[in-house]
Amino acid sequence: MDKIDVIGQIEEELTWRLEELNFLKNQLSVINKEDDKLRYRKSLVVMLYSCYEGFCKSAFQIYIKMINSQALLRSEVNLHIRTSSLHEMFLEYGNESKKDERFKRSLPEDNKLHKYSRQITFVEEFNNFLTEQVYISDSIVDTESNLKPAVLKKILYRLGFPFEEIDISEATINKLLNYRNSIAHGSQKIGIKEIDYESLESDVKKLMNNVRVIIINAIQDDLFLEII
Repeated sequence: MDKIDVIGQIEEELTWRLEELNFLKNQLSVINKEDDKLRYRKSLVVMLYSCYEGFCKSAFQIYIKMINSQALLRSEVNLHIRTSSLHEMFLEYGNESKKDERFKRSLPEDNKLHKYSRQITFVEEFNNFLTEQVYISDSIVDTESNLKPAVLKKILYRLGFPFEEIDISEATINKLLNYRNSIAHGSQKIGIKEIDYESLESDVKKLMNNVRVIIINAIQDDLFLEII
């Protein structure tokens, strides 16, 4: 995949979501009563969260798809990408129901022995793993129903981004989640004032743009490759 095309896909993901949000926000102009506007802004907050989570998930998945399309070997990518590409394999070797056939009948419940057997097999195959092509499953980008700061950091970490050096605006994410959850749970009954919504929307847009820049910079700088 061409870098320009990939970056264009990420830009488009952000653009259409913000356009949809703006379309819904513009409906406020036809609402006359202030109480109705307060209530309507609650739906805008829910949409704002959807934009944030949806964009982050889609943008990271586009990044993964680009890496997968490069036909790179595991030995050619950085440690985090290499490890993420082995995710399904780690699950298989960690599967406690998988027994060593040599001891399956005589020692079926010796979990330590069977775990050691799986580890031996993994080590035996390790050099082969490094010569295989990288493929990362979309499941690596798990937003866990609530894309909290810690969850976003986990995704960044798994994909090899220097998450400790990145400003992910934790205060903004927490504020958005608090509003969204209050609305969902019914405690935000009276609605949301214009000044509060505008401040929240501005901060969330900055956050999404920050994520956009982080991923685009990684694409342009080949962050996913092993530094030799």
